[in-house]
Amino acid sequence: MKRPTLPAMAALALVIVACSPAVSGSTSTTAIAETTTSAPAAMKPALLSYNLASGTTYSYQVDMSQHIEMSTSGDSSTLGDQEFPGNASFDISGSATFTHMISDGPEPGTFEVNITGSFHDLVVSGTMDGKPMDEVPDFAGLEPFDVTFIVDEQGNLIVDDQSLQDPLGGALGDFSSLGSGGFGMDPGQFVGPPLSDGQVTVGDTWTETTETPMFGEDPALTTITSTVTGTDQLDGFDVLVIGTETTTSAINLDLGEFFIGLFGAFTPTDSTTADSTQLQELLDQFRFVISVDGATSNATTWFDPVAGVARKFDVDGSTRISMDVNLPDQTTGELVGFKMDMSVSQQLSYKLLDSSAT
Repeated sequence: MKRPTLPAMAALALVIVACSPAVSGSTSTTAIAETTTSAPAAMKPALLSYNLASGTTYSYQVDMSQHIEMSTSGDSSTLGDQEFPGNASFDISGSATFTHMISDGPEPGTFEVNITGSFHDLVVSGTMDGKPMDEVPDFAGLEPFDVTFIVDEQGNLIVDDQSLQDPLGGALGDFSSLGSGGFGMDPGQFVGPPLSDGQVTVGDTWTETTETPMFGEDPALTTITSTVTGTDQLDGFDVLVIGTETTTSAINLDLGEFFIGLFGAFTPTDSTTADSTQLQELLDQFRFVISVDGATSNATTWFDPVAGVARKFDVDGSTRISMDVNLPDQTTGELVGFKMDMSVSQQLSYKLLDSSAT
């Protein structure tokens, strides 16, 4: 059985923390409640919406600054061939130009967004196991992006039935296809917040709480609160400034039961009592737990209500991820333990460079 590598599992945890109504199609979200409050303002109330015409390409300059703290113990070979440090503390910064290509979505009023790009000119500083670092480690997972998802005119994700096809409800699916919504840790994300379904003006606030089904009984809860804080001009365009706070509940993924069932399904029907006893002893010690702390991220969007696009978008957030596994070695079959504790803080800044119709 091919096991997920640490970058994949770390990506899973980051995506979980970042989930919002604008997240990728690999999770489903269900709105619980939405409220809108108002304060006096000079501008007339208006319905805000994204106007992403099919055939249009948007180019965004993206700047990233990231800090990672990591400590591990045990044998990481249980998760693949990549070796991981016992301790690491480092900063990564870099820039990229991301291309957002727009196509018609499956329903009227929806858009398919394909995002491609990769970071370049990466600068690294810090230490790994007490030694200075000068290059990005493989486990940082800063691979080129090629992400596709569907949103509606309010920037909400449209989830299809394929989202829940794998055994873990999308949790161990294709991580390269996971966006992180408007407020996530993943740079390959939709730019801008989910917008209110009603008319808003300066001072108005809207809040939405969503559930994201996870592997297990408890869903992840995400609350997104946005406020139109004022008006501004950016590169000659009149824009609304929208501040957004996103909070996500703590998550504990215990995948042990799933893998125990999987291993049990491959037990030969003609196995001896001794074999069955040995397998049961192995399964009793099996462990695969991923925990993600509750998190809060903050974003500011400079939204052009005439063009229906975010011209600038800044977001910062942080999260802490831990992993505790006890898995059979791929060669010997003996149980091998591995623990990881990783914290990530990140700032992302997007600036619309241009748009063009094809």
